[in-house]
Amino acid sequence: MFRIMRITFILVCCMVFYASASSYSQNTKLSLNTKNSTIVELIRDIESQSKFVFLYQAEDLNLNKRINADFKDATIHEILDVALKGEGVSYEIFDRQILISKEGASAPGNAMQQARNVSGIVTDKSGQPIPGVSVVVKGTTNGTITDADGKYALSNVPANGVIQFSFVGMKTQEVATGSKTAINMIMEEETIGIEEVVAIGYGTVKRKDFPGSIGSFKMEDSPASLLPNTNALESIKGNVAGVDIGAVNEAGGDANILIRGQRSLKGSNYPLIILDDVIFPGSINDINPNDIAKIDVLKDAVSAAVYGSRSANGVIIITTKKGKTFKPTITVNTSLAFQQWQNKLNLMNPDQWLEATNDRNRFPEGTTSWMNPQILANYNEGNVTDWLDAVTRTGVIQNYQIAVSGSANKVNYYLSAAYDDNKGIVVGNDFNRISVMAKIKTDITGWLQIGADANFTKRDYSGVEPNFRNAKYMEPYMVMYRDELGNLEKYPGEEGLAYVNPLWGVEDGLVDDYDVSKNYRLYTYALFTAPWVKGLTYRINFQNSLNQQEARSFTHEGYFVAEGSVTDASRYDPSTIQGFLTLAKGSVSMSNESGYVFDNILNFSHAFNKHNIDATLVATRDYSMSEYKTINGDNFSAVGNTSLGYWGLHSAATQKIDLNVVERSNIGYLGRLSYSYNDKYYITGSFRRDGASVFGASRKWGNFSAVGIAWSISNEEFLKKIKPLNYLKLKLSLGQNGNQGVTPYSTLAQVASSTPSGIRYQFSNTGSQIYYGLKQLNMANSALGWETTTKWNGGFESAWLKNRLFVDLDIYFSNTTDEIYSQPIPSMNGFTSITSSLGKVQNNGVELTLRTINIQNRDWNWNTSITWWLNKNKLVTLTGQDLDGDGIEDDNIAAGMFIGEPINAIYGYVQDGIIQESDIEYKAMEGAATENGYPKYKDINNDGKISSLDRQIVGYPQEKFRLNMGNTVSYKNFELTVMLAGVFGGGKYYLKSNTGAYRLEGGQFTYRPYWKPDRPSNTYPAAYFGDDGKFLGLQSRSFVRVQNISLSYKLKPEWLKRNKLNSLTIFCTATNPLIFTNWEGGDPEIGTPMTSSNDLPVASTYSFGINASF
Repeated sequence: MFRIMRITFILVCCMVFYASASSYSQNTKLSLNTKNSTIVELIRDIESQSKFVFLYQAEDLNLNKRINADFKDATIHEILDVALKGEGVSYEIFDRQILISKEGASAPGNAMQQARNVSGIVTDKSGQPIPGVSVVVKGTTNGTITDADGKYALSNVPANGVIQFSFVGMKTQEVATGSKTAINMIMEEETIGIEEVVAIGYGTVKRKDFPGSIGSFKMEDSPASLLPNTNALESIKGNVAGVDIGAVNEAGGDANILIRGQRSLKGSNYPLIILDDVIFPGSINDINPNDIAKIDVLKDAVSAAVYGSRSANGVIIITTKKGKTFKPTITVNTSLAFQQWQNKLNLMNPDQWLEATNDRNRFPEGTTSWMNPQILANYNEGNVTDWLDAVTRTGVIQNYQIAVSGSANKVNYYLSAAYDDNKGIVVGNDFNRISVMAKIKTDITGWLQIGADANFTKRDYSGVEPNFRNAKYMEPYMVMYRDELGNLEKYPGEEGLAYVNPLWGVEDGLVDDYDVSKNYRLYTYALFTAPWVKGLTYRINFQNSLNQQEARSFTHEGYFVAEGSVTDASRYDPSTIQGFLTLAKGSVSMSNESGYVFDNILNFSHAFNKHNIDATLVATRDYSMSEYKTINGDNFSAVGNTSLGYWGLHSAATQKIDLNVVERSNIGYLGRLSYSYNDKYYITGSFRRDGASVFGASRKWGNFSAVGIAWSISNEEFLKKIKPLNYLKLKLSLGQNGNQGVTPYSTLAQVASSTPSGIRYQFSNTGSQIYYGLKQLNMANSALGWETTTKWNGGFESAWLKNRLFVDLDIYFSNTTDEIYSQPIPSMNGFTSITSSLGKVQNNGVELTLRTINIQNRDWNWNTSITWWLNKNKLVTLTGQDLDGDGIEDDNIAAGMFIGEPINAIYGYVQDGIIQESDIEYKAMEGAATENGYPKYKDINNDGKISSLDRQIVGYPQEKFRLNMGNTVSYKNFELTVMLAGVFGGGKYYLKSNTGAYRLEGGQFTYRPYWKPDRPSNTYPAAYFGDDGKFLGLQSRSFVRVQNISLSYKLKPEWLKRNKLNSLTIFCTATNPLIFTNWEGGDPEIGTPMTSSNDLPVASTYSFGINASF
């Protein structure tokens, strides 16, 4: 380009700009130490210290020539005369532009045009201005961002330059400047799913160029970023097909996560978490959701195999935010939310409870049991307690964050600090978090880039929670308080029914609780770009982490008040309580987990003609050491008080200290090669060899390989005639992933100090000298090794109707072998089981993702996303044993493991109505109940009796399929998003268990039109004491939930400009506001029984807040 420039234009330029050029070039003094610096480094140093801009062709200069000189207060002429001596080039200075060209070459006729200003306005397709768009001269640090009116202005833009426009959620677009001085840009939204760049582990790739199955969700500036989630992964719930994320029912709680079904029987099914390219060692709750830019989920083998031994359960890659603009941008986010029960348990009201209790006392017919007089007295006096209301409250969530980010002078930075506080809907269920993140990246030279990320998180779960299970059992006519002063009664019920007041010890100072964890993480990296080999890079990642946790608890003597009549106030006398000092107890536990990750990544990427090659080699190592210390103390009778609480454990009569250290390490080697031809044909293959310390000596190493192919068939001529079709890619992959989700030393015979219930040594007749010895905990198994999952994935990705419809379909099959499982063995070995590698689990499924742009014009936009998936799970084999000799592998009935059936199948009797007076033949059967009103069961094997042989699989907890739909509608500056989630199929027992579904021993269970002599129901049994050991009470867990709603308003640019703001968004949201289900237990998604668990309820959350940047 420079060779054809005309010398005539140079002369004109010189005449016009001589005065200003000579003035700036002569008056500007620079001090530079160029010891062993290249010409490229020298040019960059000059540009960073001055307003000079260099223009040259790379082939005209020896860019790697080394310069050794020390310039002090030197002019630009003095510096360049030394630097370019002997290079066969000359230079010309025009204003602040410096043109370097070969000696004798024609002077550039367009050089004058280098010094021009370019301005314009950036809008979207509807004509609305877009503030905050990055506008930069490509290849330089000359850039700016658009103001509130979408306007920008650039100076010193070269005529041969290219201006690049970029913005979150929009396509990056480029325009050659030519002779233009005004360039307006209409930004286009990112093509749905196709041009998207996704993280694939140790690198990134465009979705269209990769044959694997990857689900992606952009958090930054999305409606999901407005939700008051304290758990980062809640935001992708329902947005990525194949990813099951359970409901969070505790403040700061974790959600169960399954990607494409359950594979492991005993090991972990939790996916691997990657944070900014490196394995993340902490909890997902250590990551502030407001720091996240994007989440990618690697689901199939070719996507996840690069992580080898820890990728069988899928991989979730979290990418955090970074600086985008050329000037510092300050962002402030704040919201306030309120919580209440979404689906309150449907328990009996007081009258229904009284009726059921009276009927229970008279069952079977002829039985007479009298109600407790105190209960009757409370009934007559109208003393009623709603125990669920007593232990719950209106929850509150507060979120505050401030962030500063930018990118200038070869430095990119992002700094944030956040505080989250969540007081859950159950009293004492509290959580608060402080999180700080600092990221910085800088280009040291043209071939070296370094960066560092630092994170700190403090999570506080301190607080005493009520016994929520007891609150569900407590009778409505039990008293909360023992006196008019508001002092709690510990045992509100009748004597012999020792249910403790669920609020006992919660807010009365009888129990102390402290639970705090801290996470420190420092991640540094260096990227070397080889100047002598185009496309060759070497990256070093090093991460150091420390997780600290401390938990302290103490139970004071006042907690141990004895059971007795509620009218017996002497139980609470100080002198009586003093006698319980022997029962007072406390503990302090501390853990420190430190570790590191060290990655070496060599990458070569090259494109020539129609070929593209990308090769990656990785050597990685990680190590962690966990130290545990626990101090227990009880019996404070010698001290006479417990005023010091857990700080006084040294005064306990009985003290015990436990110390433990756990180490684990991994080492891995990876090779990955990707090749594409003519943007049509793609192939990616990888091989990884891993070693893990947790496995036996003969099984420490495992090999994991994968290959995937794809065909962009829409680029073929025979499909280009289909006008509605814009893009179609067929894909197929096959490979293996591993799972090492076992605890260290599982292969070894472990020895530990026994508990009081274990081995004790007594050295006196009085029992005063008791010592606890050591005992073996398990059998060793040196053959314990990896769980290996072989995965097959096929499908297609497509775009239709001018990229307004995106369809992604995946069909997958996976087999997990060498399941880590506790194999039963004869007890003569001293143990009843041994942890072994055996068994096989199969998962098959289909996933469908649809995204559409329904309306897109100046005022209105409407987008829809639909995800649908099903997964079928099956236990293929377990121990391989056939002890009963029937030619079929034995099931493990006690563990719910049945060959050929889904994991955790529900096994029991089949109810066949209720026993009535006329069921004479049934009553005569061996094993059948004889009383009217009991459940009646089918004789499955027709042997004329009811026995355990009549049991069969009666249900499955796993759903048949999931369906989610999200709609986002915007009108001018308003935006409304509604997300619906549905789970269809699957069931569980909703009351208690298969041994006590209708027991009414004080519980307020859901009222039913149960059997009575004058109301002979054939559906629900009578109210009775005890269990019949058979009735299940199965119920469907299907539901449709309004998962979240968000409404936001972005203030207009003219208002923002007056108030010196880049953006201001006001919003309100609702999370889980409605649910439609027939399930009567707790939350149907959690699926725990109504009464047998202490699970807390799932909340509906309503928030409002403000996001501002300036």
